Amino acid sequence: MRTIQRVEGGRRPGRATAAALATSLGTEPAAIAARGLVDDDPSEPARAVSFPTAVERAATRWPDFEGRASRSEFWFALLAVGLLVGAATVLDERYGAVALLVCLVPLVAVATRRLRDAGHNPWWQLLALVPFGIVVPLWLMALPGKDPGDGSGGPTH
Repeated sequence: MRTIQRVEGGRRPGRATAAALATSLGTEPAAIAARGLVDDDPSEPARAVSFPTAVERAATRWPDFEGRASRSEFWFALLAVGLLVGAATVLDERYGAVALLVCLVPLVAVATRRLRDAGHNPWWQLLALVPFGIVVPLWLMALPGKDPGDGSGGPTH
């Protein structure tokens, strides 16, 4: 019931939620996707978004590690985190550290969706734990999105 209230309020469900709604309503998930109620279509690369939309998605979809994210969504979210952490650090280093910790999960979630959109395994993010290892995941996230059906392997899970 709460999910339906959220959809009626304007929030778009994820693919899994849309499939569950379709099953409970006795319709096909494609019917829900055709009405534009699903946030992303797994059969095509993610579409570019504006800065406010990217920040909103990072803030609202922080627990969502499924789906896809466009290059603009990832880079705008990274910019927003950088600005927030930078502003908090100017006030006090402890505030900057807390802001970074708060923003870490949303940033990893959008990076996971971005790597899937680029057709790469999200586990590449673990390279960020080694010195200079962040270069490889950032390079992979800069690549354009891939269509899963184009024979290029598509996103890996």
